[in-house]
Amino acid sequence: MVIGDPGAGKTFLAKQVQQQVDGIYAIYTGSVKICLVSIAEQLECPITNEDDKPLTSDQLKEEISLNLGTNILIVDNIHRFPASLKYWLEGLHELGATMLLLGVKRDLEGVSFKVPRLKLEPLAEGDVRSLIWKELASRKLQIPSYKVAELATSSGGNPMLAKRLIDEIESGVDDPNLSDGDVYLDVSPVIMASMGLLAAVRFIGLALHDRSLYILGGLSLALFVSLRYLGMMLPKEDRRR
Repeated sequence: MVIGDPGAGKTFLAKQVQQQVDGIYAIYTGSVKICLVSIAEQLECPITNEDDKPLTSDQLKEEISLNLGTNILIVDNIHRFPASLKYWLEGLHELGATMLLLGVKRDLEGVSFKVPRLKLEPLAEGDVRSLIWKELASRKLQIPSYKVAELATSSGGNPMLAKRLIDEIESGVDDPNLSDGDVYLDVSPVIMASMGLLAAVRFIGLALHDRSLYILGGLSLALFVSLRYLGMMLPKEDRRR
């Protein structure tokens, strides 16, 4: 399963894979029936019965299961799929179907949890700048180089955000004080200084033979380290709040 932030390029990747391996592309846009019909049509499965009446969702699932074979099923934005389709996909996986799942996160159970996970990293700043220059050229827009650098930084390596920032410039509503990209403040020096201070308190207690100070410093240091690791274990979205 490929995991990436919204706009990171998952759908672009899915389309590229589909072209390379002649895969079956699946996406949910609000209707289970439409999603299943799209898959069935790509597999050239029947979507009507002998009386020329549309097959039900369950019948379509059965036809797809019988005809998928060795085709690769590319499931885009699986986090949007309803539970009924996820259970069906899990059944296909258990039957040995080959699938590529893409989404912003994976569930703690089900098919997205059972397949290997791969993180889609943000684009490097140099790649984002190249994308911005190409987009500007296609729109016949001209902005100074320093502005391109600002856009690349503000996008946080997200190509969709980079294009949206260009949209704002083109429409004249861009605001230099707004940034949708991830902006992080490096607090490593503060963390290291705090740990050093707590360790110093512990050693001072040891030197002065002050058991209370020694124990207090040790407990504080242990608590600080524990909280730090607990914070690292939180999902990215929770740490940003």
